[in-house]
Amino acid sequence: MASILIADDDQTYRDSIQKVLERAGYCVESAPDVDSALLALRAMRFDLIVCDFRMPGKTGIDLLEELRRQKSMVPVLMISACADAITEARAMELGAVELLRKPIKRQTLIEQAARFAGG
Repeated sequence: MASILIADDDQTYRDSIQKVLERAGYCVESAPDVDSALLALRAMRFDLIVCDFRMPGKTGIDLLEELRRQKSMVPVLMISACADAITEARAMELGAVELLRKPIKRQTLIEQAARFAGG
């Protein structure tokens, strides 16, 4: 079973994404911020990270930068309600595999998870 980590500060949205992915057959962990996501990554192996661009404190870009410093090959699917073109370009430079705008349709989320995490 593929495992997915969700990093998003909006608990309602994070819980919604988690339920969709669990119902699709994935093992899902969630984190409310980048620091919590990094702790989860040290404790467990993930096949995909779904990460919001904007969170309090560190951002999704900060997470991508740290993953690249660690030479991590885990695919990162970035999500946002309001990312600008410069931030999106930076995410792609750092290896984000896809950028999705919130709200994300359930079927789109499942398709992207299957594409990058398998299943």
